[in-house]
Amino acid sequence: MNVQTRIYVTLSPRVRKALELCAALDGSTSASYAANLLSLAVFQDIERSAALREQWNQMEREALEKGSWEGQQFSILEKLQGEPAKKREETPMKNWFLAGSHKHDYEQGIDADTTFNGKKSAYLKSKGLEPEGFGTLMQTFQASAYLNKRLRYSAYVKSEEVENWAGLWMRIDGSQAKMLGFDNMQNRPIKGTTDWQPYEIVLNVPQDSTNIAFGILMEGSGQVWLSDIRFTEVTAEVSVTDLTKSYPDQPENLDFAG
Repeated sequence: MNVQTRIYVTLSPRVRKALELCAALDGSTSASYAANLLSLAVFQDIERSAALREQWNQMEREALEKGSWEGQQFSILEKLQGEPAKKREETPMKNWFLAGSHKHDYEQGIDADTTFNGKKSAYLKSKGLEPEGFGTLMQTFQASAYLNKRLRYSAYVKSEEVENWAGLWMRIDGSQAKMLGFDNMQNRPIKGTTDWQPYEIVLNVPQDSTNIAFGILMEGSGQVWLSDIRFTEVTAEVSVTDLTKSYPDQPENLDFAG
């Protein structure tokens, strides 16, 4: 049994039928189509990670020098099995949890190697080629310490190949699951590949608030890192970013300046 056939027979009957359909349109065999998909997914994962790209380039150079891929002792195995890799796999994370409309299409973890000003970061990453819905790394806490205050949630975010969009988010909850304030940066989304950038959300916390939920979300393929999270009380001069507000706090443009 060749490699392509071994890959194919390990799949469920439902997936095999889907492959048969796609292979018929593609003009190839189901086993060949499955192997091509796997190859594409593997190399896309390598392209998404700078560390994997570096190691893969080294592996290719060694293979060219030896004239063969056989018998190589790849340093990538040592690096990925070392302490930094273990730290990246520390899931679930204390106080944080993974949620969203399709949370199983995403993964979370702590990345001790990707830091901001010496601080560790958490990451949210898509699984597979076409994740559905959105995933979010989040937590919830009581609102009692911030009642009748204007609260700013700020953090630094780094992104890599975010296909659709990502953003910080915060929600103010009242009794009976009533939403009193919300912003997820959908009107100013994070897209593509960006270095560490500061972002913030500002919401009012009314007297009848019960809980505050916050985190970072991503829809579609890609990866984001989150670091240097802060919550600060701000004055009324700082504008809220509440997407649920239909009216401004004060009358505006009274002199028709623009």
